[in-house]
Amino acid sequence: MFYLGQVIEYHEDKGYGLLLDQDSAETVKFLIDDFPRQGGQPKKGETVKYIVINHKGVIKAHQMVRLDVAMSNELLNKKVDISKQKNILKKGKHNGSKFGIVSVVISVIFVGLIYFVFAAWGQYKTYQDEQSAKFALLESQQRQIVEQQRKDVGHVKPVHFSEKSKNALNEQSQMLESKVIQSDRTPPHNTTVASESVPKFTCDGRTHCSQMRSYEEAVFFIKNCPNTQMDGNHDGQPCEKQFHMR
Repeated sequence: MFYLGQVIEYHEDKGYGLLLDQDSAETVKFLIDDFPRQGGQPKKGETVKYIVINHKGVIKAHQMVRLDVAMSNELLNKKVDISKQKNILKKGKHNGSKFGIVSVVISVIFVGLIYFVFAAWGQYKTYQDEQSAKFALLESQQRQIVEQQRKDVGHVKPVHFSEKSKNALNEQSQMLESKVIQSDRTPPHNTTVASESVPKFTCDGRTHCSQMRSYEEAVFFIKNCPNTQMDGNHDGQPCEKQFHMR
C-alpha cells in the first residue's frame, strides 16, 4: 500500500532523512540509497509516494516516487510543436466543410431513428390500452354473469305438488317405514349359512390322488387348480379307483 508524505529532514552527512505521513502524521525514516536520484538531493517540503517495509527490524520507506519531479517531467514531455499545430489547424479548415455535411447527415438519421422509435412505442401503447380495455370489459361481463347465477341459485322457486302426488309420496314413505321395521324384527341368519359360502378347499400345490383326503376335494382341485394329474380319462371324475366311484 502506497502512502503520501513530505520530506521534513535530510542529513546529507549521515545519508538518511525523515518523511511526515499526511494521513497519520507519523514520521518514517528513509535512506538516500532508496531515494530516487533524478531531481538531485532530497528537498525539504517535497511530496513523496512510498511504501513501508521492515528491513532487518528497521521500519523504513521504500519504492519512493518524487511526485514533484514526476509532474515537472510530465509537463516537459507535453510541450507541443507549434508548427504541427498550425498544420493541423489548416487541415481542419479544409476538412471542416466535409465534416459539416457528414454531421448533418448523421443528425438527420439520428432524428429519424428517434421519431421511428417514438412512433412504434405509441402504436404499441395504443394496442396495449385496447387490449386492457377489452380484458376489463370481458371480466366485468363474466362477473355480472356469475353474480346473476348466484342470485338465481339463492332464490330457488318452491315446487308445488298436487294432492295425488302428495298421497303417492306418503304411501311410498309408509311402505319404506314398514320394510325397515320388518328388517329390524327379522332374526339374523344362521352362522352356518355364512360358513357354507366360504370355500372348504384351497389350491396349495397338490396334484396327485394320493394327496387328496376326499372325493369332493379331488373334484375341487381338478376344476380350480392347475397341473393336476387325477383325471386320466378326462371324464370329470377324479381318483375313481381311490374313492370307488365305479
